[in-house]
Amino acid sequence: MQMILKNLKKYTWALLLMLVCLVGAYYAYGYYQQQNKPKPVGRQIKAEKGSIVSIVSATGTISPVDNINVSSKITGLITEVKVIENQQVSANDILVVLDDSKYRAQLAQAGARLANAEANFVRASKMNQAGGYSHQQLDAAKMDYAVAKASYDDASSNLQDTVIRAPIAGMVIGKPIPAGQTVSPGISNPMVLLTIADMAKMQIEALVDESDIGKIKLNQKVSFTVDAYPEKNFSGKVVIISNKANVQQNVVYYAVMIDVDSPEGLLKPTMTARVSLLIGERNNVIVVPTLAIRDNRGQRFVQVLRKGQSEPEAVKITTGMSSEDRIEVTSGLSEGDTVVLPQSGAGAGRIPGGGATGTNMFRQTPAR
Repeated sequence: MQMILKNLKKYTWALLLMLVCLVGAYYAYGYYQQQNKPKPVGRQIKAEKGSIVSIVSATGTISPVDNINVSSKITGLITEVKVIENQQVSANDILVVLDDSKYRAQLAQAGARLANAEANFVRASKMNQAGGYSHQQLDAAKMDYAVAKASYDDASSNLQDTVIRAPIAGMVIGKPIPAGQTVSPGISNPMVLLTIADMAKMQIEALVDESDIGKIKLNQKVSFTVDAYPEKNFSGKVVIISNKANVQQNVVYYAVMIDVDSPEGLLKPTMTARVSLLIGERNNVIVVPTLAIRDNRGQRFVQVLRKGQSEPEAVKITTGMSSEDRIEVTSGLSEGDTVVLPQSGAGAGRIPGGGATGTNMFRQTPAR
């Protein structure tokens, strides 16, 4: 017995050293396995239920629906301007007065000719009834009267046009042309004396990309912002969808006219509007980030990491409504599924049947 104890004491340190080596080897092997265990590529998120709003974004310019450049119908010297910039005017208010001396003289001459032609016509009518004038002479006198009457009416109209009135109610936009200048009507490019706009009725002309124009409908709701009030949302609705294309840098756009609600009078002409046209809204649906989706030959996939698996699987899905950064999944995913997002610049992996878009391979499973 003493011999056995003596031998055990002799080999105690050797046994302890062997035990330490075994424990160390066990933990080293576990660490090696952990370090060499395949890891899924990209960040993991959970498929969750939520709301999604689909919009089409566009940029447009705000302008009054009724915006009129006031010009003169006749040539004349401006003697008086009765309005100033930003003044509110009513329809038929006097805006500008022209020198009327020439047109008063023309009206007096036309009036004298008219009186003479009228007297001749009355005399010819009596003579014709008495047999002293032929019907031809009567017709000539009648024609002279008609011509004189037209000349008088034209001269009278010209005199009235020396007083220029507001065609609509609204605000004077910009500084009116000053007194002392001579204006002329022009044909292709008339001189603008001032501009009147009805600021209560504003409109946006937004350019929508051809890929989105099919989603736009009449009376569709619109929200928009302007740089002057970045925290405030304004509203409106689509009233016109133009069929005329507008090509800019080889991109085709179509103009969409939007009536705007602005009861506070905050909006001003030529402001830039950043428009969001509401396409649709879905609530309590499964949504994932748009960048998680991969396409291949008309089919869509996401990477899903199942419990107990070390590599993600390519799961075929069908999608519905989308927003700028999220998309609705109508089949293929369940709430709580772990979806693996691609690493930045690495892609989502290899799509089944397609080329490699990343560094790892992952298995395909059918949609559930």
